[in-house]
Amino acid sequence: MASIRLLIIVIVSAVMLVSCSVASVPAGSPAQPELAAIPTMAPAAPALERGSGAAPDQQLPPVSERLVIKNASLTMEVVSVADAEAAIRQKAEQLGGFVVSVQTYGSGDSMQSTIVFRVPAARFEEALSGVEGLAKKVLSRSVSGDDVTEEYVDLESRLRNMEATRDRLLDLLARAEKVEDALQVNQALTDVQGQIEQIKGRMHYLKQSAAMSTITAELRPVPPPPAIIEEDAWQPIRVARESLRGLIEFGQGLVDLMIRLAIWSPVWLPIVLFLRWIRRKMMQSRKKPQEPAPPAMPPAAPMAPPEGMKEGQV
Repeated sequence: MASIRLLIIVIVSAVMLVSCSVASVPAGSPAQPELAAIPTMAPAAPALERGSGAAPDQQLPPVSERLVIKNASLTMEVVSVADAEAAIRQKAEQLGGFVVSVQTYGSGDSMQSTIVFRVPAARFEEALSGVEGLAKKVLSRSVSGDDVTEEYVDLESRLRNMEATRDRLLDLLARAEKVEDALQVNQALTDVQGQIEQIKGRMHYLKQSAAMSTITAELRPVPPPPAIIEEDAWQPIRVARESLRGLIEFGQGLVDLMIRLAIWSPVWLPIVLFLRWIRRKMMQSRKKPQEPAPPAMPPAAPMAPPEGMKEGQV
């Protein structure tokens, strides 16, 4: 009995270590409904008995069987957004895919739309070419691929190890004689089963994501050509109305100012008169009386030369 209890302790410790290593794997997304046939992977080689990672000698699947999640994003101008959206819906159904979401903005000639759809990975290029064929002009194009083959093979190895641990725990549970031992084994079995479901969910998500590629198309209307003469570029009536309104507002402002000055005249008028009186007094004090100037003397007449002197004599 002591050997069984020791074995239970060892298994529980191993399960705890495996749980810590599996926790590093991204949590699996909720399982999506089966929408298309998913190709089965070739059976992998037996994995080593370890908590995480694939065996060192384990070979990855051939290139033709690799799991690659493909995504594409397009931004383009189309003649009619509504017609292009309907054509993309029809194309997705023809290729065995489906529309995930549609978002529409605006209306009429200014309407824009963003449509997300998924198609089988084998027809990804065909779908991408069909969408681009609807464009008058492709503004941007982005294509990406995420190879998850290594992660998938690693998950397969972990799954086999966890299933082997589960089988051993079931065998111990069947041979347990004490309630305490049975409870310990059952707790360890519950933890192992939870890790198995988590790994299976992640593997299922990776397979579905690789089997169905996602394309996002943003549709914009073709902008109209610029007009030679802009509409409503010159409106003389509007200019006259605005000018008249400005003149009326200016007159109203002047009248308002005069009313305010008249009402406040008992305050400012005495101050203005007092300041004016002081200024006049100061100017009068600066003025001085000026004496009359003597009359100007007339210029003296030139003297006539004596009769006996000749011209040129002094």
